[in-house]
Amino acid sequence: MSTANHRVIRSGDGTDVGAIGLGIFTRLTGADTGGAYSVFEYIVPPGLGGPPTHIHSREDELFTCVRGRVAVELDGEKHELGEGDCLLMPRGVPHVFYNPFEEETRIVAVVSPPGLENYYRELSELPPGRDMTLVSEVMTRYGLTLQK
Repeated sequence: MSTANHRVIRSGDGTDVGAIGLGIFTRLTGADTGGAYSVFEYIVPPGLGGPPTHIHSREDELFTCVRGRVAVELDGEKHELGEGDCLLMPRGVPHVFYNPFEEETRIVAVVSPPGLENYYRELSELPPGRDMTLVSEVMTRYGLTLQK
């Protein structure tokens, strides 16, 4: 087995495409993994979360909480992940994540198939804030919908 394509990803490596108040670091893109998956790190300040409840039509996501705690609602069921806990979020299932706790949360997300790196890049180019009309337009282009 060849190790010619191996990579060490150090803390702080990757592209910062933070958007909607979150720190979002692209650690690996689809180009890096031969089209297999993407890897992101989300930094969620206390009292903040991702977009409102939404559905991915294309991607499965595996969240691993690596610091702090995070609340995730998946198909109406509430979960609290602590350090080291993982949650698989299949495509087509409504979900939302947020940090109602007093400490910062860090999540490593493996997303398959890849492509969310382009979505996050577009989100990062929006004006600061959470204008959900603009966010929703970007989401639509990448097969994501807001749950009503």
